[in-house]
Amino acid sequence: MEEKIYVIKRNGQKELLDISKIHKVVYEACKDIPGVSASEVEIKSKIQFYQNIKTVDIQETLIKAASELISEETPNYQYVAGRLINYHLRKEVYGQFEPWHLLKIVERNVAMGYYEPKLLEWYNKEEWHLMNGFVKHKRDELLTYAAMEQFRGKYLVQNRQTKEYLETPQVAYILIAATLFHDYDKETRLKWVKDYYDAISEHYISLPTPVLAGVRTPQKQFSSCVLIECDDSLDSINATANSIVKYVSQKAGIGIGAGRIRSIGSKVRKGDTVHTGVIPFFKLFQSAIKSCCVDEDTIVEVLDE
Repeated sequence: MEEKIYVIKRNGQKELLDISKIHKVVYEACKDIPGVSASEVEIKSKIQFYQNIKTVDIQETLIKAASELISEETPNYQYVAGRLINYHLRKEVYGQFEPWHLLKIVERNVAMGYYEPKLLEWYNKEEWHLMNGFVKHKRDELLTYAAMEQFRGKYLVQNRQTKEYLETPQVAYILIAATLFHDYDKETRLKWVKDYYDAISEHYISLPTPVLAGVRTPQKQFSSCVLIECDDSLDSINATANSIVKYVSQKAGIGIGAGRIRSIGSKVRKGDTVHTGVIPFFKLFQSAIKSCCVDEDTIVEVLDE
């Protein structure tokens, strides 16, 4: 008698493996995309089912399979892989494929400390209901594999310790717009929110990392890159390191104007000691960056004039 295989769902519950659900997910990911095949994705995945396999692992295997099929001859698998990530995210964020009402998402994430608390003060329930109508979740299905991986890795609000995602891309876009225009005239601000949401979600406007990752959270940083000029004194060098820590923690890229730091062997205090040169201080700046840069995506450029 063939042994029944059970899977572990995202909520920890067990249920019997249902192959038809996997077929349906892959079929929907390939639907209306020319030049792709659902069966090719399943064959490529080579899923080895075992007792108590996690549905998360099955989904990640399908994503990997679709991404490995991307080539010059079959570029449209980038959309298949992107849709599979979208399905994966929705199940994790909402516990289902159908997204929640926008206000419910905001209330949950404010209560958990991940969203700006004033979002619930800036807008009333009627306005949240109207903004919920602005959101076009289908636009997430147009994002490529590379775009969705960027969102998962850098931009979506998440608990980085547990790897739990707390929003999907369209929610991030609408809340960025809501945050930026909350102080506009109440008679017209929702029009600004909608127009800006449409512009960024349809990619007529490209947003920098700090805005995509931080605006809507308590950690706001609007500057994508910050240039810090460093003078040739211990006070200035220490102040530079301190500024690096603060800006990197707010998701900003760093440029350092270090041209004033003297070269190795230069005299210090009329020659009673000599300068160690720029390398030790560059290492200090690098350590300051790494102390706060958990994503490893902060861009650092040293400008040695």
